[in-house]
Amino acid sequence: MSKSPDRVYVVDDDPGLREGVAKLLADGGYLTQTFPSGPSLLAALPGLAHGCILVDMSMPDMNGLELRRELVAAGCRWPVIMLTGHATRPNVTQAIEAGFIAFLEKPVRVAELLAAIMRGQAHLKGEAEIIPEPELVQRLSRLTAREKQVLGYFLAQKLAKQTGAILGIEATTVKGYKRALLQKLGLSTTTDLIVFAIRAGLFNPPKR
Repeated sequence: MSKSPDRVYVVDDDPGLREGVAKLLADGGYLTQTFPSGPSLLAALPGLAHGCILVDMSMPDMNGLELRRELVAAGCRWPVIMLTGHATRPNVTQAIEAGFIAFLEKPVRVAELLAAIMRGQAHLKGEAEIIPEPELVQRLSRLTAREKQVLGYFLAQKLAKQTGAILGIEATTVKGYKRALLQKLGLSTTTDLIVFAIRAGLFNPPKR
């Protein structure tokens, strides 16, 4: 993680979901700040440092699309990610046309969430996409084919039992591979493993 954590602003009227997402991001090394509505974010905007915004699609006072328009009107071009529990083709189309950099469905996968945020941070730095870090790519290349398989299924949020059934091995063996991956890559937690994989270019969220 960087010495100065990147900032993410979470806007959602559901306090449980809002704080849950904020915790996931904090575990990923981000400095998060939450807002219960679009107007509350807009009111605080002048005092906020540059960051990525994660906003719920459906909120009573101001929905995600309306908030995006208000941000643009205020001269704020920070990357905005849409989060919704009711994805429809019209919603996705509207989000793309409005300039959202990613569109995620609830319940959001941790890997998709962190990858979308990293894409947003890349945009803040003037980069179109996440650029894989050569040193991490090299470390990733040291993994065996089976270790890469286990890592791939882990990123897809497959349970150890599911991965074992697919690969024809025991769930305990899958867990052993996961522990070995952390040790081999010099990582401490599974969240670290997800962040490593994204930074190494192994996982990218769908743009839709």
